[in-house]
Amino acid sequence: MECWSKGVMVKKGFALSLASLLMVAQVRTVEAKLDCGPTMNKSIQLPRTIAIGTNPAGTGAHAIASGLAAIASKSTQVSAKVQPYNGPNAWMPLLESGEIEFGIINILDSHMAATGTGNYKKAYPGVRIVAGGVFPFTAGIIVKDKSEIKQMADLKGKRVAWDYGGHAINQTWQLAVMEASGVKPTDVQQVRVSNLNDGVRAVPEGKVDASFTAVGIGVVEEANAMEPVRFLSMPNTAAATKILSRYGASVVKSEAAAGIKGDTYVIGYPLHLASMTNVSDKTVYTMLKAWWDNLAELQTIHPLFKKWPKEMQALTNFTVPYHSGAIQFYREAKVWGARQDARSKEICG
Repeated sequence: MECWSKGVMVKKGFALSLASLLMVAQVRTVEAKLDCGPTMNKSIQLPRTIAIGTNPAGTGAHAIASGLAAIASKSTQVSAKVQPYNGPNAWMPLLESGEIEFGIINILDSHMAATGTGNYKKAYPGVRIVAGGVFPFTAGIIVKDKSEIKQMADLKGKRVAWDYGGHAINQTWQLAVMEASGVKPTDVQQVRVSNLNDGVRAVPEGKVDASFTAVGIGVVEEANAMEPVRFLSMPNTAAATKILSRYGASVVKSEAAAGIKGDTYVIGYPLHLASMTNVSDKTVYTMLKAWWDNLAELQTIHPLFKKWPKEMQALTNFTVPYHSGAIQFYREAKVWGARQDARSKEICG
């Protein structure tokens, strides 16, 4: 993780990604205003339990949720648990119905869910951001280390994991990386998998030649133990960054992790913690305070929390409204101000 904590690289990476996010946010704001209605749950009583929706065990989202749940249960009177699903498409209806209170979701997926676009057939206008989350969350395409596939162009004609079931955004990010690398969907053999984990395991099992996945997560370490894997490096060019900016992402240099061989460039984007307007301000405020006050302990639970700095939790270029309980907390923490207020007015109808 040290390569993200020193040097000019981290500053340039942050600047590029934030600029990209601002560009994509501005484009989408022109397309449609968001429903930014008030919190529906006015209760001042905390629930006995809360649940955080995530991807399956072994993923970055599951690791983050596990850390948050552990701290919430330890530091508050609320018992928190992790609820794994194939992906946000699977748990979003449960967030809307109140069966879960929070979910780990990336910046593009959250906007799609709120507006009913992209991978979502219906809108979930009550989606609200609680924390800016992990930044940059990094991902790319893996192959067997001994594979003849050495660069993105070598994927042509090869078997590539496809669809990812309830984790549809994984396919979207994969398409973005392929587009930025000059590889078309028709260039590869598309092999349907049911979720991210199945796609990753299919590489060492020989069922596919390549699959998209996050960097530094458990299932990649598992696959690497089965047979060494390697992340392909994508082009670190202005053209590639311009393409990824449409998705709210950019090209970043990966930190050291399983499957990273030398200098490897991958995609980077924010991974949010989201909630819904049916969750009370009291609940959101209380959970945020526990996580804010115990960030140092969170960072000992999983390395991804090293990319969860306090200054990134109240973004200035968000594409989905923040929960009013989160805004209250961030105002008191003095990290929410005029820029965030202006952004709220910009995206809300």
